[in-house]
Amino acid sequence: MYKPPPARPPERPKKFGVIVLDDDSCGFFYAGLDNTLSQLAACDPHQFTGAAPLDLVRNCLESDPLAKAVGLGVLNALSQHLLSVSGFRLDRTGDPMGHLDLAGAQHVGMVGFFPPLVAALADHPASLTIIEKDPQFQDWPGRFLVTEETRRIQDCDRVLITGSTLMNDTLDDVLSHCNPASQIALVGPTASCLPDPIFERGIDVVGSATVSDLPLLVDLLQTGEPWRAGTAKYCIARSQYPGIRQLMADS
Repeated sequence: MYKPPPARPPERPKKFGVIVLDDDSCGFFYAGLDNTLSQLAACDPHQFTGAAPLDLVRNCLESDPLAKAVGLGVLNALSQHLLSVSGFRLDRTGDPMGHLDLAGAQHVGMVGFFPPLVAALADHPASLTIIEKDPQFQDWPGRFLVTEETRRIQDCDRVLITGSTLMNDTLDDVLSHCNPASQIALVGPTASCLPDPIFERGIDVVGSATVSDLPLLVDLLQTGEPWRAGTAKYCIARSQYPGIRQLMADS
């Protein structure tokens, strides 16, 4: 396990770590919820070395935030392993916003504040509603609404949902407020698990990240530098994904 390094004030804390399996399959985990960062700072990452992955995956169901974060990271790593051995080729050229056909959108909903995506939508004619509980984003300048009320996305015809909803168990609640006719994407590094149960819930596309250069990524994580250069973004569209059972049967 490679955990995010301690923040150097006035920098904001780094909130992502990565789990690496024996075959170098990697899975990201989010450490920004509750007291996960303080727990990480106090823990020895070597305690996870040699652990059985499936034992750690069960921690996804735990209430302890660190155990849950690590469990999701292992789940993501195992998922990347299965996608790789099945022969499924990740689409590293796609853009989840492109899959949602934002050009035709009237009202975009965003669950979680994504500054780059907000900037990309700055000149878009569609209305933008952002569901975000972090107070630092409440007064962010721009032509959009920031609110804590999840129900406000029911009028959106396009919805982008942060992968951290997998960590705080809010994804199903968020989806219950979405218009059944809307197009929905789940995005973020923590959404790199197998997309099967995500697609079963009606989500149209998953946009996440895979590791392209592990030694570089480790160096960037340990120095606290942005780790984008060690990764590659990818998209999986529900309409183009046969399911992991079919993939494994054909491999």
